[in-house]
Amino acid sequence: MAVKFPSVEFFRELAGLMNGDRPTFEKLGFCDVVMGVRVEAPTPRLFALTFEVFECTDVRELESPADAELDFTLDAPLALWREMLESIAKNGRAEPRYTLNSLSHLGDRMKVVYDDPEGHDKLYRFMATLQEYFDKSSQLEIE
Repeated sequence: MAVKFPSVEFFRELAGLMNGDRPTFEKLGFCDVVMGVRVEAPTPRLFALTFEVFECTDVRELESPADAELDFTLDAPLALWREMLESIAKNGRAEPRYTLNSLSHLGDRMKVVYDDPEGHDKLYRFMATLQEYFDKSSQLEIE
């Protein structure tokens, strides 16, 4: 069954895949972060993803960034998120130019929004886990 992007269901499906693959995430090390995912579209959407140790423990949609204590938010247009997901679907993981690292640092196509430098540091510290979380989308049929 296809899952729509962006949606709480999409991120919860990824959480289920992550939580069902503990050995992979144990190899990457613990991850304790609350990240925001903002999708710029005609109606912008903002999601909070909570990662604790080796699991994604909470997914919810927010009305405003003030509704959660986000360490950082990845903010990009819907088209760019779709390009990344298409790359993952095609290759089983993001091509180098479509990784979170490349998208947020080369040409700043994806903005990293944070209030505290420690939040920004968490993006780098937990990048491998966050990328693997998104790469799990290769196992989903996405609308």
